[in-house]
Amino acid sequence: MIEKGTFTDCIIKIGDEIIKAHRIILALNSEVFYKMFEQNGLNESQTGELIITDTTSECFRAMLQFFYTKKIDKEILENNVFDIFAISHKYQVMPLKYECERLMSSKIDTENIVKYCSIINLYDDTSTLEEACKSFFRINIKNLLNSNEWKEIKNNYPKLAIQFLESNIDDTHNK
Repeated sequence: MIEKGTFTDCIIKIGDEIIKAHRIILALNSEVFYKMFEQNGLNESQTGELIITDTTSECFRAMLQFFYTKKIDKEILENNVFDIFAISHKYQVMPLKYECERLMSSKIDTENIVKYCSIINLYDDTSTLEEACKSFFRINIKNLLNSNEWKEIKNNYPKLAIQFLESNIDDTHNK
């Protein structure tokens, strides 16, 4: 339905690209879009036109694909997980946000744990990713404590560093 543009009633402008969509699909999948299109809502309710400036058309199309099919292209998700996570958070698309967290959680390593800590620090309700980072920390504590990454986490995300240490203590104490 979206590929052909059948019965579309709104357009989304991202840079030079125009994407046609259905307001009802956007509103059913996102409280943010719902409020934009409410009868007495924002200007978007009158014009049916959205201008998106904070993501790429590829990421927005991936979110739209998720709206229509409840599936997302794995390659696009893997290559754009941070951006798709950000827009799913912004537009309150919790199932997609959770998919992003699950993917990030499965990819944690020493090289990206600092990036994931910044995401945990920046966004609310990232419990899946946070628990995965704590688990990674517990498993790799000996290597991490002497690493530059740990120094960066301690300096930039001290509360999170304390939580990592506490979870390790709790885990050790409960054994």
